[in-house]
Amino acid sequence: MEESKKKKKPEEQVQEPESDLPESLLDYHIAAKQTAIAWVLFHLKGLEEKLKEDIKKNVVLKEEQKLLISRLVRQIEEKENKRDEKGIVTRDDVEESLKAVFQFVKDKEQLLEDLRSQIEETKKKIVEKQRERDYWLEYKNVGSKIHAERISRLEKDIADVKYELEKTEEYYSKALEVVREENQKMFDRHMKLLSEEALKNAVGYLDKNCRREIEENEWLKEEVQIYRKEEKDLKASVQLLEEENTSLVAKLIDIKLQHLRVSGELFHTKETGLQELPKDEMKRETRKYAAKTDGKSLRSAFPKIHSKRDYKKPPDSDEKLRKKFFTPSLDSLLDEEEEFQAYSKLGPLKRKLLLVGKAVLTCKETEEMPSGSHREGRTVGKSDGRITAKMIQALFKENDEN
Repeated sequence: MEESKKKKKPEEQVQEPESDLPESLLDYHIAAKQTAIAWVLFHLKGLEEKLKEDIKKNVVLKEEQKLLISRLVRQIEEKENKRDEKGIVTRDDVEESLKAVFQFVKDKEQLLEDLRSQIEETKKKIVEKQRERDYWLEYKNVGSKIHAERISRLEKDIADVKYELEKTEEYYSKALEVVREENQKMFDRHMKLLSEEALKNAVGYLDKNCRREIEENEWLKEEVQIYRKEEKDLKASVQLLEEENTSLVAKLIDIKLQHLRVSGELFHTKETGLQELPKDEMKRETRKYAAKTDGKSLRSAFPKIHSKRDYKKPPDSDEKLRKKFFTPSLDSLLDEEEEFQAYSKLGPLKRKLLLVGKAVLTCKETEEMPSGSHREGRTVGKSDGRITAKMIQALFKENDEN
């Protein structure tokens, strides 16, 4: 019965149902089987050593048995010799000796049977352990590979499930955030509506004067927003106009410089009929004067166009900056004009020399100029620091008249 049960166990272990177990359970079974294999191998080694010891003991027992038999034979021979020497042997003595011999033989036979039974039991155990060893060796060579494939498949399935779980977690977390945001928006709207309704209800309980003040405050807030927008638009338009004005002023300065160069050459052609300067000297003088009154130096006198951030400053600071940057350019032009007049004492100047914001005239033409030009000069000269479109148009008109 025990042999049949032990034979059935490995067959049941081989014919285990293929169930989809989790990774942890498979690892546990594999570890348990490996420990069982190690324990069986260790037990087999112990049994093999025990068998060797039993075989050695059997050999020793056989030798001892032979020695005992030889001793018994000697003892019997000695007793027989003694009896022969005595000469008289009774029946009782013979029976006792025979009984002793038979008892000794029975004991030895019993010992031999016990040893044989032990040897058979050990052989059976060895056969069983050998079968178990063969089974585990087969499992190690074949079944372990199958289980390893199953484990790898299960690990892949677990990784796929984990990846899908992470995706679903991300999706549901995003959906939860969207729902929370929507709920928050709905809550804010609801609270806003409730606050508006509460304000309306509270306003309903107030006096007419209080209601009127509240309505006026709301109207004033709306008007302030409208005025702020208009202010921004006006600042942008002012900036564009100033940029255009600065570009036009630069063009005017270039034109005036060209007129100054031409008028410098005309100084040498006088009405009194004096000798004209040589052409080489005239060219040198015109080059020197052009180098002195270069358009780049006058342009560098003007400030750069302010950005939109500069409009936040008060208008007083803007006027100061304009006066600071515009007045040096005019002074430099006046100084250069005085030097040029000191140089050109040979005769009168027939053309007017115009500058930005001021008209410099000759001695004869100052008396003949009408009063309108003085007004235009005053309007242009006495500006409040800003260059307006009217000023630029007046300068263009004067240029065209000249």
